[in-house]
Parts: sequence; structure tokens; C-alpha cells
Amino acid sequence: MNKISTTWFIHGFALLHAAASVGCSLLGFHDTLVLTALTMSMAVIVCRRENLTVELTTISLVLVNILGFVLGNLTARWFFESLPSVPQHALATFLVTELLGWGLYGFAHTVSPSGAASYERNLSWSRNLGWFILAIVTVFGIRVYMDTAYAGDLFEESAVIWILVIVTFVSLTYMVLFAMQMQREATRQRTRRHQAEFSYMNLKNQVNPHFLFNSLNVLDAIVAEGTREEASEYIHKMAAIYRYLMQVEGKRVVPLSEELSFARNYRDLILIRFPEGLAIREDVPQPSGYIVPCTLQLLLENVTKHNAISADNPLTVSITSDGSSISVRNKRIPKRNYSGSSTGIGLQYIRNQYRDIAGAEIKVEETPDYFAVTVPILKNSE
Repeated sequence: MNKISTTWFIHGFALLHAAASVGCSLLGFHDTLVLTALTMSMAVIVCRRENLTVELTTISLVLVNILGFVLGNLTARWFFESLPSVPQHALATFLVTELLGWGLYGFAHTVSPSGAASYERNLSWSRNLGWFILAIVTVFGIRVYMDTAYAGDLFEESAVIWILVIVTFVSLTYMVLFAMQMQREATRQRTRRHQAEFSYMNLKNQVNPHFLFNSLNVLDAIVAEGTREEASEYIHKMAAIYRYLMQVEGKRVVPLSEELSFARNYRDLILIRFPEGLAIREDVPQPSGYIVPCTLQLLLENVTKHNAISADNPLTVSITSDGSSISVRNKRIPKRNYSGSSTGIGLQYIRNQYRDIAGAEIKVEETPDYFAVTVPILKNSE
């Protein structure tokens, strides 16, 4: 809806420009100030609808008026020279307004902020509104000066041309640099959001009621039927898991060797819970490099969550590495009467972390027989 409304705004202002040009010609006075006011109005509406900062809006005001003046005169000369003066100017004004409107909309829509960034952009208007007012006064002043000081052809005045070229170059340079800065800011915000989501997920793992409930049930069975040594070993592995979760909180990557040690403790607890029907093999010779924390644990958790485990139909899981990546692959045995469905949240968190940290992608393979996830091993911790 916003796009449709902006479309009609641009078309409407183009028609207003043409009508103002014809009207001023018929009434016998110069249309400079009227067209300048209309161009400014269009630029402000487009920029405000796309939530741009006051700085970018101010530069846009200056730039569209300079380009409008230059392109309007060149278009009238090159394309409509054979027409009478009134329709020549009206058609040139209409065409240039359309071009400027869509060009400005395309730029504004590309760099339009959202979320917290949008809130910061709104604050810029209250802080720097003076620059916006100054730009309006300056543009009007320049147009009045040019109309009164130069009665002839402005394009024959080299000084005027150089001023227009310099101001246009500076304005374009500022807009490009500012747009690049906004893109970097958007990337930083996305990274912080993904990191916060991943930290929240790790926090949930620390107090996961299902894991804790199952672990305590297993511990109760060991205490009742097993030996003191077995109970002590189980408690130590549980403590090691929660200690690791607390240690990696806030870290973006951890050494692969530490993650494997954590995954082994988690694996051992799972195997105690499922003494039959589950086989987990590990083949990671000489682990080196770094990995996103809790990656292997999340993948192992997904295996037990979405597959049936029984002695009659064993579930096999393998953890392998080729040195540049590490894979968790499992046989698919869907649970019977399982009403839940995979939300993919865990995989999405892992995917977001690798994109933000290294610009790398994880690989997910799924067939009727098996499911596999491969994540890259990072070379350094930076």
C-alpha cells in the first residue's frame, strides 16, 4: 500500500509541476520559486515516508533541485526543442520530475531503516531540524539569486556550471557514504540480534525443564538400582555440562576440542538414558579450529527429539570431520503418533551465527533415510 501511495505521489507532483509551469507562463511571471517549492515538497514526502534522517533529507533537497534545474534545461533543449516554449517547458518539467521522484524513492527505499534504527532516525529530526530549515532557505536564496543575477543563458556562465558540479559531487558523495554507514549499522544490529537470540537459547538450555526432568529421573534410577560410583559419575557429567554452558555464555566461538568434550558428556547422559537402541559414533581425529558453542549439543538434542529410539530398530548417529567441517548424521526413524513438528529454531540460530561470524553457510541434507547437518570449522577465534 505504501508503494502504491508513493507512486501516486510522484505522478501527482509531476503533473503539478507541468500545470504550474503552464500556469505561470500564462500569467506572465517566472515559475522558479513555485517549481522549487513543489520539488522540495515531493522530496520531503518521499524521504519522510521512507523514514530517512534529517541529514539525508537535507542533502536530497539540495540535490534534487540542482539536478532538476540542470536536467530540466537539458531535456527542453535536447528533446523538445522543436516545440513552442510553453509546452516545451511543461513536458520537460513533467519528465524530469518523474525521473527525480523515482530516483529518490529508489535510493530512499534501499536505505530505509527499521526497528531500533528507525527510532534513531526519528530522533535526528528533533536534534538537527535547523539544518533542514537552513537548506530550504539556501536553495530558495540560490534560485532567486540566479534569476536576478543572470538574465541570459546560465549554461554559458562557466562559474555557475562549476558551482553546480561541485555541489552535486559533494552531495552525491555524502549520500553514498551515509548509505554505506547505514548498511554497516544494519549489519551490526542484525549481528547483535542474532547473538542475543543465541545467548537466550543457551540460557534456556541451562534450565531446560525436559532435560533436567529426564536427567533427574535417570539419576533417581541409578541411585535406587546402581552403585555409588555410577551415581557420582552421572552427577559429575551433569555438573560438567552446566559448567560449560556457563563458561561459554557471551562467547561467539569456542575451540572445537572443548565443544567435543562437552558433546561427549551430553552423549554419555543420553546413552545412560537410552542404554539400548542408540549408537553414537565419533570420528574426529586431531580436532583443531573453532566452532559456535553448543552446536553439537543442539544437533544431538534434535536427533533424540525427532526420532524414535528402541532396541528393535536402533538409531545410529555419527559425528565426523574432514578437517574443514564437522557433520552430525543420523538415521531417520520418525516417532509414531508424534504430533509436534520441527520449528527449525535451533538450526536457524546456528545458521545465523555462522553467517554473522564468518559469512559461512551450514549444509543441511535430508532424505527419507537420513538427516545430516554439516557446519564449517573456523580457522581462528576472531
